[in-house]
Amino acid sequence: MGAAFYPLGFLLVVIDCMITFVTFGWLGAVKKLLAGKKLRTVPVNDDPSHRVMPEFKEKLAVTPVEGAFTLYDLTKLAFDAHGDRRCMGIREFQGMHSPKVKKFGDIKWQTYNQVGAKVYKFGAALRAAGVVPAPEKTTLKKFTTSCSVAIFEDTCPEWMIAAQGAFTQGMIVTTIYATLGIDAVIDSVKDGLISAIVCNKKNVGMILSKISDMPTLKTIIYTSFNMAPDDVIELPKAVAGINVLSFDDFVESGDTSKFAPSPPTADTCAVIMYTSGSTGKPKGVVISHKHIVASAASGAYFFEVVPEDVYMCYLPLAHIMELMAEFAFLSFGCTLVYADPKTLTSKGSYPIGALEAYKPTLMVGVPKVWDSVKKGVEAKIAAASPLSQFLVKTAFAARTFANNAGYDTPLFKKIIFKKFAEALGGNMRLAVSGGGPLNAEVQIFTRTMFGMPLIQGYGLTETCAGLTIQDFEDLRSGIAGVPVPSCEVKLVSTPEIQDRNGKPYLSSDTVDHDGNRVFGRGEVCAKGNMISHGYYLMEEKTKEDFGADGFFHSGDIGQFMDDGSIRIVDRKKNLVKLKGGEYVAVENMEMVYGNSPFVDAAEGGICCYGDGDMDRPIALMQLNEAYSMKWAIEKKEEGNFEDLKNSKVLYDAVMASMKVEAKKGKLTHLENLVAIAFMPDSWTPENGCLTAANKLQRRNVVAMFEKEFEATKKKGIF
Repeated sequence: MGAAFYPLGFLLVVIDCMITFVTFGWLGAVKKLLAGKKLRTVPVNDDPSHRVMPEFKEKLAVTPVEGAFTLYDLTKLAFDAHGDRRCMGIREFQGMHSPKVKKFGDIKWQTYNQVGAKVYKFGAALRAAGVVPAPEKTTLKKFTTSCSVAIFEDTCPEWMIAAQGAFTQGMIVTTIYATLGIDAVIDSVKDGLISAIVCNKKNVGMILSKISDMPTLKTIIYTSFNMAPDDVIELPKAVAGINVLSFDDFVESGDTSKFAPSPPTADTCAVIMYTSGSTGKPKGVVISHKHIVASAASGAYFFEVVPEDVYMCYLPLAHIMELMAEFAFLSFGCTLVYADPKTLTSKGSYPIGALEAYKPTLMVGVPKVWDSVKKGVEAKIAAASPLSQFLVKTAFAARTFANNAGYDTPLFKKIIFKKFAEALGGNMRLAVSGGGPLNAEVQIFTRTMFGMPLIQGYGLTETCAGLTIQDFEDLRSGIAGVPVPSCEVKLVSTPEIQDRNGKPYLSSDTVDHDGNRVFGRGEVCAKGNMISHGYYLMEEKTKEDFGADGFFHSGDIGQFMDDGSIRIVDRKKNLVKLKGGEYVAVENMEMVYGNSPFVDAAEGGICCYGDGDMDRPIALMQLNEAYSMKWAIEKKEEGNFEDLKNSKVLYDAVMASMKVEAKKGKLTHLENLVAIAFMPDSWTPENGCLTAANKLQRRNVVAMFEKEFEATKKKGIF
C-alpha cells in the first residue's frame, strides 16, 4: 500500500476511537477486563477429565419447551401457539438466468396454520397408503412392519412437512441424501421394509426403473422443488401396483377425520439417519424422539432462540445438524427460509442471492462454506482500487483488535463493514460452523468482516448433532466449545496414540504438547439425553462404539483447556502411519493447507495422503483459477489456466505457499508436503469425491484420479 494513504488511515482510527469514547463503547472492554477468566465447565465425580456445564450438573436438559417430549409435541405446540406467524418461506424458481445462475421470483410464505394443516393431512394420507405406526420402544432389529417413510430429496419445505406428517402418526423417517444414487435408495427401502418414498419428480423414473429390486415400495410421492413452471418432465408409464402422486395431490388425499393423529412416545424411533458414508457403506443411526428433542433443547439454549429469528435452511436435512436446528427454531415459532446452497449469494442467483432476499438472523455452515465466503470476499477486495484495499485492511486490523478487547469500531462498522454485512442480508446475529475443523484465519476473518460471532460446534450423527459448542464470548480459534446442556463429556486415555512430542494422550495429563494447562487428554466420550441407540441391523458395531456404561466413543482425540472447553487435537481414524512408523494427521493437514489462496475450496479443496510405503505425505488439490491467473499477470507468466497448471514457476509458488501455511499451522516437519498435483476436474457429491455433507471422500478421489495420484505418490517415497 502506498505510504500516501497512511495519514488517512491514522485519522480514521483516531475518529473511530473518539466515537467509541463518547458513545461509551469502551465499557465493553472494561467489562471484559473485570470479568477475568471464566471456568465454563465443572468436574463430574471429582474427575477433572469428566465435565459438564455447571447449570446442568444435577439434571441434563431434556426439552426446549415445557411439556414437549416428542417431535410431534414440539410441532403441535408450535402450530397451536403461533398459527398466524410465518412458518416457512421459499422463493419461486423461474428457470436459469444463465448456465450457472438461477432466476427467482417472489417469496412464497406459509403460516404455522397452513403448514400444520398440511402436516396432519400428509400423516393421514400415509396411513391410507398402508404405512403404520412404529412400535413404542426402539430396537436395532429389522422392522417387521411397514412403519417408515423414506425421504430422498433436497432440503425444502416439503421435506419437513413430510417428516412432521409421519411423526403425527408415530411413523419413522428414513433419510437418504439426495445426492446419493439408486443403490442407496434400494438398500434403505429393502432394509426398512419401506412402502412409501418422497422424492423429486426428476428421480421418479430412476426409482421406477429399479422397482423390481424394492418389492415393498408401493407409493412414490414427488415434489417439484427446483423445477421452473415451464420445465417438462414426463412421468414413466404406470407400473401395476405402484401409486405415483404429486406432493400436493397426496396431501389433499389425507382424511384427518378417518386417521386422527397417533402420537409417538419419547422412546419411539423417530429417524433412521444414514451417515454420509465418508468411511465406507453408510451406517443407519437409530434415533428416538427424546434424543432429537434433547438436542434441540441444547441448540435453543446456545442459539438463544427467539420467535423473531429467521433461520437459513440450505444444508441437507438428511444431516442431523440441520434436522435438529429446524426443529429447535420451529418449537419457538421462528421462520424457516429455504434455498439451494449454490444460490445463497448473487454469484448463483438472480436478481439477488437468498441471503439478501431472506435477511436471516442465523445460519449454519460447514467449513468449506466459510472458506469459500472468505476467498470470495478476498477476491472482490483484490479487484478494488488501491485506496479501497487500504481502507479495508485498516478497518480489518482495527476491528480485530477491538473485538479481542471487547468492543467494536463504530466508524468502520458504518463506512466499511456495513456493505459486507448486507451481503449476508444485514440481520445476521450468529453463524455456526460444524461438520469438521474450522481454520483459525477463516474464523477470525468471517467474524471480523461480517460483525457477528462465528462459533464452532462439534458433534456426530450418533450424538444428534451438537456434542459441544463454543461460547459466544469465546474468541479463541480451534475451540470446539463446552459440552451441550443435554450431555456430559469425559476423556479416555489412548496410550497407543501419541502427540507430536511423542507423548501418549492420557486423561491424567495436566499440560499439552505446547505447554498449555489442561484437564486431561484422550478420546472424547459422551453420555446423555441425546446419545442415539446405535446402528440399525449392526449390533456388533454398536457394541464397539457405544459402551455398556452409556458412553459413546467418538474416535476423536480432545483435551479440556484450562477453562473447561474442549479442543479437538487428533482423530484416531485419520492418523496415517508413514514408513518410519510416525503418524501424521491428514484431516488437520487439509484444514491448514486449505487456507492457501491457491486452493479452491468451492471446487473441492485439497486432499492430503500418506501411507506405510511413503516417507512423506503428498496432496492432490483444486487450483484456484481466479487467484492463479491474477498471480500469473503479476509474475508475467503467459498462457491460459490449463497452461498455467503445467508451469514449473507456478508449482514452486504453490509449494512455497504450502510451506508458509504449514509454519502458521504449526505442522510437524513430517507433515510438510513434498509434492502436489493439480486436478483436472472438480470434486463434487455427484461424482463421489465429496459426501452429501461436503466432506472429502479421500479414497474416491484417489481412485478417480489414479494417474495423477500414482505419479505424485512416487515423489513421497525416498
